[in-house]
Amino acid sequence: MVKILTLIYLFIILCSNNISYANDGYKIIIKVDNEIISNHDINKEKKYLSALNPKILNIPENEIKKISRQSLIREIIKKNEVDKYYDVNYESLQKIIPLVKNIYTRLGINSVEEFKIYLKQYDLNLDDVLKKLAIENYWNTLIYQKYKNQINIDEDKIKKKLKLESSTIGKEELFLLSEIVFTAKDKNEYTNNYKKILDTIKTKDFKSAATIYSSSDTAKFGGEIGWVGKNDISEKIYKKLSTLKINEFTKPLKIGTGFLLINLDDIKKVDRKNNLEEQYKRILEKETNRQLTQYSTIYYKKLEKKSSIYEN
Repeated sequence: MVKILTLIYLFIILCSNNISYANDGYKIIIKVDNEIISNHDINKEKKYLSALNPKILNIPENEIKKISRQSLIREIIKKNEVDKYYDVNYESLQKIIPLVKNIYTRLGINSVEEFKIYLKQYDLNLDDVLKKLAIENYWNTLIYQKYKNQINIDEDKIKKKLKLESSTIGKEELFLLSEIVFTAKDKNEYTNNYKKILDTIKTKDFKSAATIYSSSDTAKFGGEIGWVGKNDISEKIYKKLSTLKINEFTKPLKIGTGFLLINLDDIKKVDRKNNLEEQYKRILEKETNRQLTQYSTIYYKKLEKKSSIYEN
């Protein structure tokens, strides 16, 4: 009995002190509640993030590892919360496959089969991606269920704006945008965080800074939001964008959960669509998603504060 207790004690000491195993160099790097993150997990997450955004490899190795650690911490906290509400079978996720299209089209890939081949270059398979998508999908469902009754949208204002826009004939201006969302507890932290972001943009580019410092889910894609029209964004942001040249970015804009920088990647003009109903649904969806994203961030921060995170 004494020998058994001694062995258990030694095992705990080995885990808590991050001692590697001789056979494969395995190390426990972080403990999040009852889950562990090893050096192997971090290396695999690095491959995953590199597959989504190959430009991440231009970032220093220590920064990539830091991003990978934070990504895994967020995933574990979200998964633990999701599993409280939903019975998710992570071994059978075929119904999630349609969501993969949102990822591979960003990479210029045309099909799931092509995406599978692409993933092999990073020593990954489709199941690795599906599990991550499942966690995000159920997390978004959870956020919607919790906060759907708190979404506040002035639908009449949107309809009036669309009607006014439709009365003008011509081209519609579209903006290709990227974002950085960051938070700060006080003025000093705001100054320090903003300076780090500006320094990275200056020495590298906006997308690298977004990958390193942005707390938004778009960080995985270098902060890329995609093409948006004037009606898809607030009047305040549109006024800021109208003063920018391509590859310029706004000063930090205060949003509910922190601060937002927007980079103007490109501009194009397309024939104006007069399908008001279609435009209305699109704007309604974007505004709903924007508000839900803010609630998601707030809810996650609460969970993070309650979580036990031990990191070496």
